[in-house]
Amino acid sequence: MPKRLSRIGVEENLQFQILEVRKQLKRIGAYLRKPSPSAFEKIVAGDDYIDNLKRIIHRKCYTAAAEDFGDDGPPVDLLRSINVVATNLERISDFCEDIADQVSHIEQPGLLAENDFQPLLDLVAGGLDLVEKALFRMDVEKALAVCRVEVEMDHIYDSSFEACLDQMRNGKDVQGQVTLIFIHHYFERMGDALQNIGEAIISASLGERIKIEHFHELEHSLEAGKLEDHADEVTLRAIGETRSGCRIDEVRDGSAGDRSIIFKSGRKKKLLEEKGCIEHWHEIMPGMAPKIHAFHEGKEHASLLVEYLPGNTLESLLLTGRRIDLDPALDCLFRTLTRIWNQTRKKKSKPAKFIDQLSSRIEDVYTVHPRFRQGGGAIGGLEAPSFESLMKRAKKLEKTLEPPFSVLGHGDFNVDNVIYDLEADQVHLIDLHRSRLMDYAQDMSVFLVSCQRLQVFDAPVRRRIAHTSLRVFEFASSYAEEAGDATFNARLALGLARSFASSTRFILDRKRAKTMFLRARYALERLLAAEADGFSGFTIPREVLVD
Repeated sequence: MPKRLSRIGVEENLQFQILEVRKQLKRIGAYLRKPSPSAFEKIVAGDDYIDNLKRIIHRKCYTAAAEDFGDDGPPVDLLRSINVVATNLERISDFCEDIADQVSHIEQPGLLAENDFQPLLDLVAGGLDLVEKALFRMDVEKALAVCRVEVEMDHIYDSSFEACLDQMRNGKDVQGQVTLIFIHHYFERMGDALQNIGEAIISASLGERIKIEHFHELEHSLEAGKLEDHADEVTLRAIGETRSGCRIDEVRDGSAGDRSIIFKSGRKKKLLEEKGCIEHWHEIMPGMAPKIHAFHEGKEHASLLVEYLPGNTLESLLLTGRRIDLDPALDCLFRTLTRIWNQTRKKKSKPAKFIDQLSSRIEDVYTVHPRFRQGGGAIGGLEAPSFESLMKRAKKLEKTLEPPFSVLGHGDFNVDNVIYDLEADQVHLIDLHRSRLMDYAQDMSVFLVSCQRLQVFDAPVRRRIAHTSLRVFEFASSYAEEAGDATFNARLALGLARSFASSTRFILDRKRAKTMFLRARYALERLLAAEADGFSGFTIPREVLVD
């Protein structure tokens, strides 16, 4: 690792910065024991030098990231972590200067002598001693030790804070006690900076940014999955995007021929739901969902290790594949959905309440696109109803359109949650935490809108999207006809309106968002116009499904 860093000359700068921060700790220790103007000036001057070293390191890292060194250059993950390390080393120096500033507020000369700050100084110095080896050797154990300094400093801060409060309650030098609290607080912030440094080094080692609590969750999950012996050979790669607050990474175990598993961590409630749903799918449809390797449950967070499924998501086939690859995937998907729906179909109705779902999201839509809130306005001399009035009429109509049966649905049936394994000709489903008995019109509407929502506008891609949308619609309509579901198309129109409109809150491109919002409006207008005929012959307009 040092050889790769030597190409940009940053290793020596970091070594000097660590050395100077250690000197700064000694200066503030001496200043706390015996304040003097000359000692204060040395602290200020030292902080300026450390800040300058930080700027040099940042400049070299940015330059290296922009240049192409080939395989001999430092990886971007390492450069990013070096930036974090340099920034937080400089923060520790800043906190030393902040502590020196606080000393001027102490009016009782003996107050500083009554407090022993050396344990705190020793903890920070001990953490700094580990930084160089942890970073340049990519030593995760030493990086964890750096992080642990923060925990010890938090304990000292808590006890010191309580001691100061006790003195204040007894009326003893309130101003001095408040100042001591600030001094201890800045030491506590040094612990936070060391934790940031440790996390940055761990992130560089794993190849993906990770916070210490998530790393511990990963450790627990690897241990539960009997992979802990190879934790030092594990790398992470972020996959997908989620708005749920969960992080999702591919974990590669280099000791097992680059075997991959999926690591998910987030709020305990969501992951417990997903675990339960996956287990339910395994009971009724073995092999459909990924296998669970391990589950770790904390107080508020949890983590899950699940099987890495072979194949491609339907999203990737739409974006980068060919029709010849896409059609077998769709054929397999239709066979799979037919089997799921037939096997799990219940006579009990489960209305989706599409308009209620849309109503709960419409304010978020208006926050991003306030112009959508406006009334329909006049078109060709005719007054067009507002979207709100369309929703109100559609909600009343929806009550008459209860589905005749329910099936086990995915609940978040986007194109990136369906994986097709060409070799096995098999479909798998992932991200199943919302799966439940439901109206299959909801899954179909979500899937169709997730196709249209893909913001790639190359002609071949849009043709594949249009082809997929029409095939999915034809499949679902045929299934509904065979099952005697006479109102499927009407409910699907409501679902499409809901998904098109609510999706615009995640789309900042005004033109694209407007197109989707108008599709939602058009679906509602056509549906409401067909109400008088009892939906006889009603079908989804092609303009809603494709560009």
